[in-house]
Amino acid sequence: MTMIPAPVGKRRRLPLTPLIDVIFILIMFFLLSSSFGVWRPLDILLGRQASGPVVSEELKKPSVFISIRNRPGLEQPVINVNGVDLAFERLSQELDRLAGLGAETAVLVPSGQTDFQLVVRILDEARASRIKRVSLQLR
Repeated sequence: MTMIPAPVGKRRRLPLTPLIDVIFILIMFFLLSSSFGVWRPLDILLGRQASGPVVSEELKKPSVFISIRNRPGLEQPVINVNGVDLAFERLSQELDRLAGLGAETAVLVPSGQTDFQLVVRILDEARASRIKRVSLQLR
């Protein structure tokens, strides 16, 4: 019997470098496309037009009026709560005090030049206090 030898082919070695590159690119894509920040929503009511009569129950409860004004010559805007100028550090104490007196709602009215970050910080403080509802009224 005659034996025919099987052709011996060169074994090609599969390079791993392109595979590693593809995996690295995928990992970078997923890292850059995902967001690791904690986003929490702010529950605010936007001011509305007067659409009907105010219920007498709402008139009995005091509300909080927060305004933000820019004064010429001052770098920081002035925060005014029910007619009293306050520093930002005292805002939560004042809101808790007013909530203790029965206030349930607060209306925030920023001026047109107010930095949006300050508006969000004040909304966070109002949310952390005992005020139940906070609305944002734009001029």
